[in-house]
Amino acid sequence: MFYGLYQGVFRAVGKAFASDFVPEHLRASGVGWYSTTVGLLQLVASVVAGLLWDRIGHAAVFYYGAAFAVVGSIGLLLLIPAKHDRHNAAVAK
Repeated sequence: MFYGLYQGVFRAVGKAFASDFVPEHLRASGVGWYSTTVGLLQLVASVVAGLLWDRIGHAAVFYYGAAFAVVGSIGLLLLIPAKHDRHNAAVAK
């Protein structure tokens, strides 16, 4: 039940977010490219996780996931504009 709720909430948010970045007449293509990219990257991540599990052990998969979670968090913090930048962007509009 919780997994279904998670999928319903977060998959819809990603597709809606992806459709915001393309012109209106290309929204379906934008969502399609988003879904394709997510699916291919999930395939790569699953293959890497399987190789780590088989060759190193189950703990390696969790360390791998934790390391990329940290890298992703740092990347997200670097991509979010500073508070004063957001204020200047709002004033410029």
